[in-house]
Amino acid sequence: MHIIIFETSPACFGDFGIMRTIPPFLKFSIVLLISLLAGPSWSSGEQPAQVPPRWSSWFSSQGLQTPAQSAETPVYQTNVTPTSYMPPVAPANVRDLSLDTERPRTQGVLASTTWLKGAFATETEVANNQGGHSIPGDTQEDPASRMMRLGLTTSSGPARYGMTYRTAGQAFYNGPDQALREVWGEWKNGMTTLRSAVGQQWNNVDGDPTRARLEQHYGRVGLSWNKAFWPNLALTYSQNALNSTLDPTGIAPQKMNNHTLEAALGYSGAAWSAGLTSSYILGTDLLRNESDDRVNMQTVTASLRPLNTLTIAPTLGYRTEQQDWSGVRIDSPSASLAMNYKQSQRLLISAMGNYSGIRSSDRLIDLETIGGKGILAWDIQQSRGWTTLMSLEGGYNRQTNRVMSSTETQDISGLLRFVLAPL
Repeated sequence: MHIIIFETSPACFGDFGIMRTIPPFLKFSIVLLISLLAGPSWSSGEQPAQVPPRWSSWFSSQGLQTPAQSAETPVYQTNVTPTSYMPPVAPANVRDLSLDTERPRTQGVLASTTWLKGAFATETEVANNQGGHSIPGDTQEDPASRMMRLGLTTSSGPARYGMTYRTAGQAFYNGPDQALREVWGEWKNGMTTLRSAVGQQWNNVDGDPTRARLEQHYGRVGLSWNKAFWPNLALTYSQNALNSTLDPTGIAPQKMNNHTLEAALGYSGAAWSAGLTSSYILGTDLLRNESDDRVNMQTVTASLRPLNTLTIAPTLGYRTEQQDWSGVRIDSPSASLAMNYKQSQRLLISAMGNYSGIRSSDRLIDLETIGGKGILAWDIQQSRGWTTLMSLEGGYNRQTNRVMSSTETQDISGLLRFVLAPL
C-alpha cells in the first residue's frame, strides 16, 4: 500500500474554513477520505515527527513515503499536492500595477487517489483566495472566496465515465460564483472517440435574493477522429436550456433554449500547425414569442516555427448574429498575431498585437479596439543560488466608439522590471 505525501508548508494551504459551509454529505465524504489517507501512514507504529496540530487533522506537513511491502499494485495510492492559480492581469495603466506578492491568486490542496488497484480514481480539491482582497476584510474567513471540487473517474475496457461537482464563491478568482454538476462518458476504439455529457450549472451559489440566478441544464455529444500524420476532425452537438430562477425587482427574467453544432478540423506538421473551427447556434427566446437568434462563428488559427527559436501564431475570427425579434444584424471581426523569439536560455523577445470590432446594422453599436504589447526579457546574472532577471515592456491600447466619440480611450505604457528570484 503506497501513500505519497509531498512536502509542503502550512503557508501553502492557507486557512480554509470550507468545512463549515459545505453540505453534510460532502463533509462526511471528505472526512472519510482524509481518514483513509491518514490511517495507513500511521498504522505501522511510526508516528510522524513534529506534525503541527493545525494540520494533523488534514495532511501531514512532513515528507513521508511509506516503503512498498510487495511488488504488487497497491489497493489504493494517494498523491497530495499544493495547487495555485494566478489570473492574468492587464492593467490599463502602469500606475495600477502591484507587486507580484500582492497580486490576486489562489492556493489550495489536491488529493488524487486511485482505488482497487486502479479500477477508479477520485480527486478532491479545496482552494482559497490569497492576496488581492477583492472583498474588504480577511477573505480567508469568507465563504465567497473559497472553491471545492470533487471528481470520480472509472473505466471498463474501451469506455471511461465519471462525474464532477464544483462550487466556487462569488469572490473566488478562478471561475467565480459558479456551481456545476456533471456526469460524462467516453468510448474510444482506434482512431474514433465518442464522448457525451449531461449536467447542470448555475450562478449566485449563495442564493442571494437581491441578485438574479441563471440555471442551465445541458447535454452534449461529440464524435472525433484522430490519427497520426492525418488531419483530425471533431463534430459536437449540444443543447442547453437556460432559465432564471431568481428575478429581483428591476431585472428582466430570461428563458432560452439553445442548440449548437460545432465542427473543428486540424492538421499539423513538423514545424507548423493549423486549425479551423466553425459553429452555428440557434437560440429560441421563450419569453419573446419564441423568436430566434442565429449566431455563426468561424475561427482560423495557425502556429509557424520557421526557426527553432522563433514561433509565429496568427488568429482570425468572424462572428455574426441575427436577431429575429429586432431585425438587427451584429458583425464582430477579430484578428491577432503573436511572436516569440528565444535567442537563448537567457534572452526572450515577445510581441503581440490584436484587433477587434463590433458593429450593428442599426448603427447603434460601432466599436473598434486595437492593442499591442512588446516584451524584451533577459537573465542578467546567476550567482550563489540566485538569478537576476530584467524585462522591458511596452504597450498600446486604443478603443474607438464611432457612435459616441467622447468615450474614446487611448493608453500608452512602459515598464522596466527587475526580478531577483532563487534558482
